[in-house]
Amino acid sequence: MPILKIPVVQKFGIISTKYHQELQRRLLQKNEARHGEKVYTHRRPLEVTEEFIKQFNAAEELEDQEHMLDSARKILHGCKRRSGLYSKGCEGHVNLPLAWTELILLAQCKGRIQEDALDLLILSVDQAKLSQDHIPLLFFIAESVLYRICCDAVQKPYLFSSELKLSKLGLVTFLRLYAFHLLGQLQEFKEQKDRLNIYLKALPACEASYQPYPNVLLSVRVMLKAGEAMCDIDTNTLLQKQPASTDQFRLHAGEAEISPFLWHCLLIWQHTENNSTDLHDIIRHLSLLKEHLHQENWLDSILALFILSQAAKKEISCLRAILDLGCDLLDSFSEKEVQTSDNTRPWEVIAVYSMVLADICLHGSTSDIQKYSFIGLSSESSDASLNSLLHFKSPDVSDSKDLLVWIIPYCAVYNLVKICHDLERDESRDGLRNAIQNALYTHKCIQGDTRVLDAEKIAEAEVNGPTNPFINTSSKSPAAHESLAFFQHLGSRLASALAEQFLPPVVPYVPTPRKATHNRALKKVSHVTKHSMQKKASRPSLRQELMLDKEGAPPPLDIITRTSKNLRKVIEDQWEKELKIRLELEEEELEKEQQEKTKQEEEHFRDIMKKREEKLKKTSKPYELPEHIQHK
Repeated sequence: MPILKIPVVQKFGIISTKYHQELQRRLLQKNEARHGEKVYTHRRPLEVTEEFIKQFNAAEELEDQEHMLDSARKILHGCKRRSGLYSKGCEGHVNLPLAWTELILLAQCKGRIQEDALDLLILSVDQAKLSQDHIPLLFFIAESVLYRICCDAVQKPYLFSSELKLSKLGLVTFLRLYAFHLLGQLQEFKEQKDRLNIYLKALPACEASYQPYPNVLLSVRVMLKAGEAMCDIDTNTLLQKQPASTDQFRLHAGEAEISPFLWHCLLIWQHTENNSTDLHDIIRHLSLLKEHLHQENWLDSILALFILSQAAKKEISCLRAILDLGCDLLDSFSEKEVQTSDNTRPWEVIAVYSMVLADICLHGSTSDIQKYSFIGLSSESSDASLNSLLHFKSPDVSDSKDLLVWIIPYCAVYNLVKICHDLERDESRDGLRNAIQNALYTHKCIQGDTRVLDAEKIAEAEVNGPTNPFINTSSKSPAAHESLAFFQHLGSRLASALAEQFLPPVVPYVPTPRKATHNRALKKVSHVTKHSMQKKASRPSLRQELMLDKEGAPPPLDIITRTSKNLRKVIEDQWEKELKIRLELEEEELEKEQQEKTKQEEEHFRDIMKKREEKLKKTSKPYELPEHIQHK
């Protein structure tokens, strides 16, 4: 069922198809000059050109369509190899600039090729490391996305799945460019900024078309906000927001600068990656910076949430921290005094919070982390899990058109539907998928806002589009489990680049080996078994640990302590197994000896009986009387 959109008449003469085609031609020529020695020594039989795109879109005969489609598929598979999906873009055959250029051009083709090209490009841009060599191409992708949105997509009466993917590509591209801006690496790209500025001036007019679709509107807002920072554009011109920023100070590293909140989230990520014992103290300090979530510069808060979510995938204490931040966000949205103006409430932050929480639920390292991101760590009502966002209601709201009345449950429904779709490929997590489906069904029965209910249709249109040929569900390769639903690697890539600039290197803690004391005397098995049973009896069960956690118990132990305990338990269990094996061997040997002794005694008795028979010439046993005496 198509989703109607508010039509917007194109009123801008600043964008032209001729200019965009000339821009593409210059980028291709520059890429050919850069890679000409190793790639373009001989002209490749299949490459994307302006003529190829025209022929593909103009093909009418069935034979011509099949021929062009076959050529486009071969080009796509070449792009997949050059993108290095299986190696996270790290092998020698990877050529990301060429692959990305061809993919963004192939996205101009009609039909399924357009969808597949966008899918592959989103996956590749999401997982690629931040490199200064990618900046010119990222500007080109950003310009192409804005061109498509302003001149093509917004003119259509319906919202297409390719448009959803185009907005996702714009989101991940602009966030990467904004990270380079924070690192102070965009000063020399003035020409690219000027061209991007032209499209950014036209983009605010597209917001009206995307008001019913917060997921697409979020991408538009991020592109505007990032463009404002990179191109030094007046905030009032693009976003019509109050220009005063409440950030009191920012942390500098050379020409680059970031907010204290973003810096602290980077520190948490770094200590999580290095298994630091100071992680819990650093997490506690994060609560002192919660007010930065409500600052005017919400783009730093979005980056911080992406980075913190990477730590939350590994450590449940980091998940607790991100849920506490979510509670603070919901509390700020529920206050009566802030319900009068959207300008004081960055809804974009809560939308990204819902997105990263869904990513944790889908890609968390343990089943507990996946479960608690959905149901929360506390049984109290003041929780910010996905399930709580699903049933969130902002009190004392008089204006039914207020975006925050419905955008929070909308984002929860949208992301939960995509989680269910990805979980269909994993039978081991049927329990989580069933719980989410039940929650969605219950919410659907009581939800009366049609705007929220439309989130399910939009999410299904995105995930149930043309099947991506680059994701093979039956394959065991690393790329087989890559998800198009969320940005699985973006947070870690941003964190790695920013931490290298703003944080000192951390030497991981390596415990010094202790001199072991060997006891040559073997312990009795009964004593070891008794000691082991006492040890196991002293350990609480998983249910008891969860109950203690809900009752306000101290946070879980860090990974070093847990690893030490687990190692001791493994050693004890192995000791028990070895003693058990030795006992069984001794019992078997004893049994063999007993059988051998019995066998020898029986053979000795037979020899005695045989000699007796030969000597006495009688077959009666020693304790038996002769037959003639028995008859008498």
